[in-house]
Amino acid sequence: MKMPKFDLILFLKSLILAFISFLSPIYGIIFLLSLAVMTDTIFAIYATIKLNGIKSFQSNKLFNLAIKTFFYMGSLLLAFTIDTFIVSSNTMFGIELLFSKVIAILWIYIEVKSIDETSIKLGNKPLLSIIREMINVFKSLKKDIGNINL
Repeated sequence: MKMPKFDLILFLKSLILAFISFLSPIYGIIFLLSLAVMTDTIFAIYATIKLNGIKSFQSNKLFNLAIKTFFYMGSLLLAFTIDTFIVSSNTMFGIELLFSKVIAILWIYIEVKSIDETSIKLGNKPLLSIIREMINVFKSLKKDIGNINL
């Protein structure tokens, strides 16, 4: 009897498709985390060039981007695997994929804080101060609308 021929390309395509299907519940989280890392990187490059000139921009510092992205996505994948296989119901305290969401929130918080620190270096107000001012404006607007007599 003749052995069937092993098709490496078909095997790799099937493996990639299975991996993509496995990650389908967290596509949005992966996208959001990637967007946060990309935004922080672009903003940091802009700030470096604006503050120190184009000569200060060094590509070897961008290698940290690869390490950070690999670490973030790896920990997110680990948390998703824990959610899927250890917490088999996928819900904990009524929240689906709790570990994955907690890890993503932690990494996104770090990226937002990094963007805020870069913004402060450029001479802008801290993000928290801007948010407080916006809340005060909305409170004042709500009060003004409440005082309107029709």
